Amino acid sequence: MDTNFAGVGGLTLPKRLLALIGSGLWPCTGDNPRQQSLKSVVAKERIQLFAPGEDEVYLYSPPFSTIAGRVAADKADFWSRFGALEQITPELCVDIGDLGAGSDSAIVLDYSERPFDPSVIRLQWRKPLPNVWVRCADSFDAFADMLGLDNNAPPQP
Repeated sequence: MDTNFAGVGGLTLPKRLLALIGSGLWPCTGDNPRQQSLKSVVAKERIQLFAPGEDEVYLYSPPFSTIAGRVAADKADFWSRFGALEQITPELCVDIGDLGAGSDSAIVLDYSERPFDPSVIRLQWRKPLPNVWVRCADSFDAFADMLGLDNNAPPQP
């Protein structure tokens, strides 16, 4: 497996994420994510375990970026306007997916509490603003289990 993308901004990606990428169960190239538009890699019921009311998830392929990197590259000021940056440490959050086309609801690894075992959070849109970050899972392993990425186990409530 190519491990040139094993870290982002000094943060080490979870071993299970690297294993899922290596096995092809997580998109590993720019071509794989396009296939997600045709057939989701995650069942709607599993998505709703961490994002009630949502029915799509889009998993990014490496190389990943920190939210700080996204902010720096953001010419439209999306992140500063809608990203609830005051609730997170952008240098310690790695963008790994979102809730589908047009959602702008990022799914990130949050290293702020545990630098070697990040939790998974997502940006939840609210009307009226401000948006908020909500915890999806206490670890990437728990997130992968919830999504059933590497097994066919039934979803856990």
